[in-house]
Amino acid sequence: MEFTGFWCGIGIVGTGIVFAILLMGLVQWLFPEEVRRKAHDATGNLLAIVGTLYAVLLGLIVVDAMVRFERAMDIVQQESNCLADIFLLAARLPQPQRGRMQDLCRTYAYQVVEVEWPLMGQARMSVQARGTALELVQSLDDFEPETESQKAVFPLLLEQVRDLWDRRRERATTAEYGIPTVEWAVLILGGAVTVLFAGLFSVGNQRLQWLLTSLVAFVIALNLYLVSLFGYPFAGELSVSHRPFKIDIGIFEGQFSGRPAHDGER
Repeated sequence: MEFTGFWCGIGIVGTGIVFAILLMGLVQWLFPEEVRRKAHDATGNLLAIVGTLYAVLLGLIVVDAMVRFERAMDIVQQESNCLADIFLLAARLPQPQRGRMQDLCRTYAYQVVEVEWPLMGQARMSVQARGTALELVQSLDDFEPETESQKAVFPLLLEQVRDLWDRRRERATTAEYGIPTVEWAVLILGGAVTVLFAGLFSVGNQRLQWLLTSLVAFVIALNLYLVSLFGYPFAGELSVSHRPFKIDIGIFEGQFSGRPAHDGER
């Protein structure tokens, strides 16, 4: 599921307001103003209960979506850190293990940036990148450290390779599974019921009631937009960047030798 940022927000908010006005019109057609006024006490009590439950549910899901986005950023940073550490630690190994591991690091970084990142916007992962990562995990199977330096580096490499594979699997899970359909159904139906209760009140002025109902729908739609924006960290305009892997590529190619890694650093 892919969202396109600004235009997605306009669509969600606009659709929510139009739907709320149509729903309010339907309520007014089914129940005359006198009937709605007499039911104010019951409607108000029910709205307090339903509105509170929906507000709590909506708030929890919005927070969960934001946490998901922040977690995705952390996972990407950790995975790229592991890849850079593997490349640098592999420099202490003898050939051919050193060349093989460093070549696999380069290949994996390029595959993630150029092939896998566009696929993650479609909730897919690259089979080639997964294969390269698996080769990197298995690259030390036939290596036996001999010198003291190699014996010190070997467990560190094993730990970084394991962490790389674990972070990759976490990133794949985050990219392939967004907000469940059942949650969207609950959010949309709950919003509709809340707007319905708001439309059951009669304030004596038609334009004022339209405005109040539209504001309720506006606030609900904004929160749904936040869920769509943060609930899919690798899709749409607001998505997790592959910059950490681009920095890894720069390290592998020696771009930062003798100069700062980031603009403005000294």
